[in-house]
Amino acid sequence: MKLTRRAVAAAGGGLFVSAAAAWGATSDPGARHGLEAAVDAFFAGWASGDWTAFLDCCDETMTFQFPVGEQRGRHGPPEGKRALAAWTAAHQAQGNRITKSTVDLKLFAADWVIVCDRGSGTIGGAPYTGLHAILIRAGPTGRLVEFREYFGEIAA
Repeated sequence: MKLTRRAVAAAGGGLFVSAAAAWGATSDPGARHGLEAAVDAFFAGWASGDWTAFLDCCDETMTFQFPVGEQRGRHGPPEGKRALAAWTAAHQAQGNRITKSTVDLKLFAADWVIVCDRGSGTIGGAPYTGLHAILIRAGPTGRLVEFREYFGEIAA
């Protein structure tokens, strides 16, 4: 199969249209407001260690995905919310905090928000600085039905 400039341009145009269609689906201010509130609650949980507001945003049918640790992997319902609650409880018990976060990107598309940030604080009793990509999806009720996080620690 040979890729031509025309094929690449057509594919790129298709991607652009798809992104535009997805962006148009975010016109519901209620959905965007709910996702914004969930993101704010997530960062407040990291800063304070109190994850109650964030967990209250989550539906019992949620999927939780994280790359490392005891809750590593993809956990579908009904284990998803339990895995997320265990993950937040472990961070709370260990005193882990992300006290400074600079958001580089916040993208809303349909029922998703993608947040990329640079955060710093304390993890495992040691200074931490990392890059994070967080993907959150709201369900039809406005409560969160999916949470995925990817991260990389920045060496000092």
